[in-house]
Amino acid sequence: MEHILYWLWLVAGKRIRRTKILKLFCDFESVENIYLSKNFHNIKYLTEHEKLQLADKSLDKAERILETIARLNAKILVYDDKNYPQLLKNISNPPLVLYIQGKVPELDEVLTIGIVGTRKATEHGMLVTDRISRYLAKSGVVTIGGIAEGIDAAGAWATIEEGGIAVAVIGNGLDIVYPPVNAELYRRLAEYGCIMTEYPPGSPPIHTHFPARNRIIAGISRGVLVTEAPQKSGALITARLAMENNRDVFAIPRDISKSGYLGTNILIQQGAKLINNPQDILCEYPYFKKIHQVHKELPKRQEAYNQSVNQINLDGLEDSDRTIAKLLLSGERQVDELARELKLPVSEVSVRLTMLEMKGIVKKLGNQYKLKL
Repeated sequence: MEHILYWLWLVAGKRIRRTKILKLFCDFESVENIYLSKNFHNIKYLTEHEKLQLADKSLDKAERILETIARLNAKILVYDDKNYPQLLKNISNPPLVLYIQGKVPELDEVLTIGIVGTRKATEHGMLVTDRISRYLAKSGVVTIGGIAEGIDAAGAWATIEEGGIAVAVIGNGLDIVYPPVNAELYRRLAEYGCIMTEYPPGSPPIHTHFPARNRIIAGISRGVLVTEAPQKSGALITARLAMENNRDVFAIPRDISKSGYLGTNILIQQGAKLINNPQDILCEYPYFKKIHQVHKELPKRQEAYNQSVNQINLDGLEDSDRTIAKLLLSGERQVDELARELKLPVSEVSVRLTMLEMKGIVKKLGNQYKLKL
């Protein structure tokens, strides 16, 4: 436990760049040696302020973090732990401390595919993401992503519902659910997959955290799939980071008339592999023995999922989603009917219905939707 405390003292308790901490770790050979050292005067790559920080040996902040992590029933994985993924260690700027909720799969032993895209997904993008994610999950692939609305959430939900393992990387502390609308997804991920972050408890989801988070998504993925993205999407940052770290990048081409969603076409121009179906991804990794083997836990987990659907609290939904669910209490509705009653565009209502369907709240019957609860 002291070993983890020393890492927390060094990483979470000091304002020193990660690259410098790694250099210190290499020079001193252990985090214990860094903590016990009383003389940093001759280290030229440290500023005077950084040397003063290292002279402060208080473990108070580290102990508070450890106590919070224990209350959250979470765990901490540090850079020199034997279970730290080699995949992640090999990237140019690996995180030195990871805070984890749930069980981390053996990321070095399984096929991991990142599934990323825009928050403002179209119905087409959501459906494509759902279908590909389900197929990959059935084939034993561990999917990697975030918890944002749109493509990230669609990929995670589909994986969990098929009994697969999903890993979500977030840009805030484990004690903060962001976005709040995905609280149920957060709970499922903690139970059936895992959530990881390099930010200690209490860290808010600020804008600058997300590009840094994207490097972890790319780092623990052997390949990254972008299913739908505009030309200035954060998903393209993840794809670029994947390319820089010698990961495969896959993209689904988009109709050029949909000018707002041409990010995937740009990736293909830059060398991403065009895919037409999930098999196009799997055929790139014939050496993974676990591919095409459906998880043995699937029946039990699918049954558990179906049972828990009935316990979903509609209060956790966004206002418009909750209104849709309440309208469906009185009977089946078509999309255009709901759009008229809600005074929203049909396209927006379609996307929201797709998300509600994936969450098990509504069910599609022909061209109508009904409440599943």
